[in-house]
Amino acid sequence: MNEAPKIPRRKVMQAGLAGLGLLAGGGVSSLLAGGCKPKAPRGEPGKPPLDSRFTYDISAFERTDPAQLLYREAEPFPTGFEAPHCLAVDAHDLLYVGGDQAVKVFGTNGRPLSTRYELPGRPWALAPAERGLLWVALQDHVEAYRATGEVAVRGAALGPKACLTGLAVAGATLYVADAGNREIVRCDLQGRVLGRFGRLKSGDGNPGFLIPSPYFHVVAGADGLLWVNNPGRHRLEAYTLDGKFELGWGQPSMAVEGFCGCCNPVYFARLPDGRFVTSEKGLNRIKVYNAQGQFAGVVAGPEHLVKDRELARKACANCQIGFGFDVACDSQGRVLALDPATRLVRVFVPKAAAPPS
Repeated sequence: MNEAPKIPRRKVMQAGLAGLGLLAGGGVSSLLAGGCKPKAPRGEPGKPPLDSRFTYDISAFERTDPAQLLYREAEPFPTGFEAPHCLAVDAHDLLYVGGDQAVKVFGTNGRPLSTRYELPGRPWALAPAERGLLWVALQDHVEAYRATGEVAVRGAALGPKACLTGLAVAGATLYVADAGNREIVRCDLQGRVLGRFGRLKSGDGNPGFLIPSPYFHVVAGADGLLWVNNPGRHRLEAYTLDGKFELGWGQPSMAVEGFCGCCNPVYFARLPDGRFVTSEKGLNRIKVYNAQGQFAGVVAGPEHLVKDRELARKACANCQIGFGFDVACDSQGRVLALDPATRLVRVFVPKAAAPPS
């Protein structure tokens, strides 16, 4: 098992200078300038923006060592959406799947329940909460729905660049990951903004989020910390609930222990025992790390997740190509992954009792 060094605040700030150089060049920062709609890549239509000299050769990493596989795949089930996009599990192991302009609810056996939420737009993230509320991130604002489907809360729009891609509830606070403005927005449970943190050069003392593509996720941990993926820095980071940086772990690498490409991990979740499940795009991998950020094993590798390997190779060179598998975990330790290509929820169950964190 490889050690994952914790990165203290000072070293994070120093290491971030390289990433700031990318943003200053304009190539990365332009991707989200228009909110959730990145600019089209340069070059002729239908051709990748980079030629073969700049395309990663990922063939050596497309096979997973069987000894590292901690999970096996069970029977998947269909979402019924044309464009499924996000999922979440509640305290009772009910699964919420968002797609098209609705949210559906499924039981632990994968059968759809009668509850359905009709939305005014595409759902980007979900967060089931207490008292039967379901928080939904639309492109520029949040809404909360009662189990009856009625709107309980409708937050104000967060601006023309907003691209809301992650939600978490901790106590009386709603945390919203805004990939368009590259910041976490703190709101009360009426959707009113309380504060913001994490934007580059904001002066809030944090390293700053590098978000080259609209994948920005947030999870409220049982450890009392707010966990956020910082994909341009290839790591997960922990913050206090008032937005102060605590620590980060992860490193860029094509090897299975690290995070590959321009911007990974794109999604993550927590298992009941505190371990992390991460999901990468490009070289699609779903992996497990212990509660200290040490690599533990693989849920599913590229050969299990994606059939179109040529598309995966192009995605490693261009963050606008390819897709990630949103992931959630239930109380049984299962990993549920949303496959946007097959429109299925893929179900992965532990092969055996996992080692302690």
